[in-house]
Amino acid sequence: MDIIEKMRCQDNFTTSELEIIKLLLNDPNILLSSPTAAQLGVAAYTSASTVVRLCKKLDCKNFAEFKTQFISDYQQREQTNLYVDADLPFTATDPPEMVLDQLTALEEIAIRLTRSIIDPKDYQTAVKILNAAACIDVYGEGGNVNLLHDFAYKMGRIHHQVHIHQDNQQQLLTASIKHADHCAIVISYSGETPSILRYAKLMKSNNIPTLSITGQGENSLSKITDVHMNIATLESKPCATVKLGTFTSSISIITIMNYLYAGVFQMNYDVHYEHLNEDLLIFLEDR
Repeated sequence: MDIIEKMRCQDNFTTSELEIIKLLLNDPNILLSSPTAAQLGVAAYTSASTVVRLCKKLDCKNFAEFKTQFISDYQQREQTNLYVDADLPFTATDPPEMVLDQLTALEEIAIRLTRSIIDPKDYQTAVKILNAAACIDVYGEGGNVNLLHDFAYKMGRIHHQVHIHQDNQQQLLTASIKHADHCAIVISYSGETPSILRYAKLMKSNNIPTLSITGQGENSLSKITDVHMNIATLESKPCATVKLGTFTSSISIITIMNYLYAGVFQMNYDVHYEHLNEDLLIFLEDR
């Protein structure tokens, strides 16, 4: 996660720190004209000590390190058009070419960001959990769960069962049963959905290995699951503002599921390849 994404996603900032963040996100170039923490503090109507405290919350040792990292990340985002508005990527008057270009840019950004925030060790742990399970149960609410049907289909073709539970009662019932050979994928953008947290706690008490997929930043769900992966969160938090669609978060979830499928496939590559070959032969016989 780059430092700009940390500034957007974390929610443990004070009011004064949020003013600094707002100032920098609205006008990133101001940092180029503020060579010291004191000068940035003046620009944000706060103090140098508040600026330094913010830098440390963002995992920087001091203001100089923060400034270097921020400018580097900002320039990289500028080069990749990363300032496309993820909530409102097009307007009523944009020509067709611009709509196509903006949405293409958003999807490319979502994929790159998703890759950048995934820890290879966490990825490997998640893949091992999925590969070892006789059945993968999926929990979530809304459109996020619908995005996993393609994953379930792909996994089924290589003989790995995936059950997508969309009914709340079914999710609760399944989570409360101790399936020794099951694992779970739990999706929540906020990581704070009460029903999802309840399911995760039930599965933890039943020793069911669980992978959580949430938006970036600290959240309750990630703390109670065995392994956690982040969705690239370019959009505003749920219900914070009107969105034309959850373009980037949807693409990020699909990307994560493709990563997981690829990882499981690779664990027994030859066997899984043979399963696909068998399916192809059956399909050709039916034509």
